[in-house]
Amino acid sequence: MGAAPPFSPVAGIAAASNSPHATGVTISDAGQQEQLGMNRIRKAGAKFTRVIIYWKFVAPSVKPNSWDPADPTDPHYDWAYYDQQILMAKRAGLRPMVQIYLAPQWAEGCENPTPGICDPDPAEFAKFSAAAAKRYSGDMANLPRVKYWEPWNEPNLFVFFEPQLQAGKKVSPILYRNMLNRFAGAVKGVDPTNKVVAGGLAPLERPGGLGPLDFARRVLCMKGRKNPVPDRGCKGKARFDIWANNPFTTGGPTHKSAGPDDVSLGDLPKMGRLLRAAHSAGRIKTKQKSIPFWVTEFSWDSKPSDPGGVPMKILTRWTSEAMFRSWQAGVTNFFWLTLRDWARPEGVPYNQTIDSGLYFRGETIKQDRPKANLRAFRFPFVAFGKRNGISIWGRTPESTSGRVSISFRKGARWKKIGASKAGRNGVFQSVIKSGLARKLAHRKRDRIRATYRGKNSVAFSLRPVKDYYQPPFGK
Repeated sequence: MGAAPPFSPVAGIAAASNSPHATGVTISDAGQQEQLGMNRIRKAGAKFTRVIIYWKFVAPSVKPNSWDPADPTDPHYDWAYYDQQILMAKRAGLRPMVQIYLAPQWAEGCENPTPGICDPDPAEFAKFSAAAAKRYSGDMANLPRVKYWEPWNEPNLFVFFEPQLQAGKKVSPILYRNMLNRFAGAVKGVDPTNKVVAGGLAPLERPGGLGPLDFARRVLCMKGRKNPVPDRGCKGKARFDIWANNPFTTGGPTHKSAGPDDVSLGDLPKMGRLLRAAHSAGRIKTKQKSIPFWVTEFSWDSKPSDPGGVPMKILTRWTSEAMFRSWQAGVTNFFWLTLRDWARPEGVPYNQTIDSGLYFRGETIKQDRPKANLRAFRFPFVAFGKRNGISIWGRTPESTSGRVSISFRKGARWKKIGASKAGRNGVFQSVIKSGLARKLAHRKRDRIRATYRGKNSVAFSLRPVKDYYQPPFGK
């Protein structure tokens, strides 16, 4: 599959340079979190991180006869580990997005439940979510406020949410919508300005689960792939403020999934089209004029450290281009998974571990080493040859406005070919149309870079890299 046209309008979205493209890092590590990890996330130019509160580890293992589950100070709760994570994130200058996941067994509705994920009781989930929102409302001593809240993880996959099907009927979207609405009522009941992030869907349909577009249509009471319209037989509304997807891809930044209801990076415009149609049809309960679209997990394993990962030279290019393609599809916040490679137990294959960190894992976090694509994540920049010059896009390292210089490598030096102006969110987009730029675009072998306040982006080659098969977690 060839590369998509560099700056063509996508699914009716006309991206503008004042559209934001904030970034986050989904998690710093799979193990114990450290302040240094949070600080490094912020230094990577990110403004967000995700903190996962595991309901079953905060709540008692046996439901008490007498307690108040909506009260965060109830003595049956243990919040210490999550207090620490949220405080570290705030100290680093990050905005935590809290995801609540994994029910205690007494709150599951199945007779023989898969621990934590089987038909969680929406009413109990809402009580716990209210307790969490109160604890992190900014009104409790020494604890900061959390504004962004997400219910559950990848609910279209059976490994994270059950049941998906009952007697052949796709029930998971209905169960999830009920949970979502109760959750939204709980956290907004604590503070109406809290923001609910819905979806967070896995990219592909797996046996026993649903494709993300299929799942989303059912949550939103819509039907139709090409031109989504309201499903008259479904009267529900979903209450949320932000929609999210995890569009991992088995190829490069323009790769599209084979499944008609799958959403890899190249399919994001399809989900954007569905969201706009559902919002226009009144199927989303919100006072907002539009629904922001986020990517809450995305990455590729790197080679090294994964022998089946993406070679570092290509990964550096793909990191910038993935951010551009998501922005082009209307995504306003892009989370990378993860800060550092996760520990790999001995004997576990590389394609079953996470080696997509922005840092190579050392014996300690202090000994971690930055990967080349860290700079591309902090200062993303792309350049594509066109007939009339070179199309460029990027975002400044701290998302601040100002003049950006564009240059190309000439021998041992860099020669300026033009400039662009970053808007208030740090995003810049231009077509450099000088005679030299047209010449460079025609020969397609030069490298282009952006410079902002003395800092340089990674150079981006005008020579295209064709899409090829590449699983996100290695071959």
